[in-house]
Amino acid sequence: MSDVRPAQAQQRAPSGRESQAHPAENLTLEETLRVMDVARELRDRRQTAEEMFRRDEVRQKLREKLMKTARLSGDNLTEAELDTAIQQYMDRLHTYQDPAPGMNSFLAHLWVRRHQVAWTLATIAAAAGGLWYWFG
Repeated sequence: MSDVRPAQAQQRAPSGRESQAHPAENLTLEETLRVMDVARELRDRRQTAEEMFRRDEVRQKLREKLMKTARLSGDNLTEAELDTAIQQYMDRLHTYQDPAPGMNSFLAHLWVRRHQVAWTLATIAAAAGGLWYWFG
């Protein structure tokens, strides 16, 4: 094995045969990783663009379905009204709204913090038991 570092290997002048080789054949590891990063980024952008096109397709299919439903039910809806309804639906599709306060919400919060509640109750029980033992 030679003791030549990758940077030094790049600086060497290519021989006659190597100079005719395609530049992509002699990529270093760093250059290869850089090319792979660019390829990944392009793939991600393509997938994002495809998702955007699918959203438009989903809106169009939803619009067609709603128009058929409106005709079957005898509703006189205009295309503008349907577009507005679809837009409002899509705008609220991924929004968060706090649950209404009540017993179910309280029990859900207790369940999420069950370990903390268990440790707190165990600590209180141990303290009460110790006080009862020492002073009871």
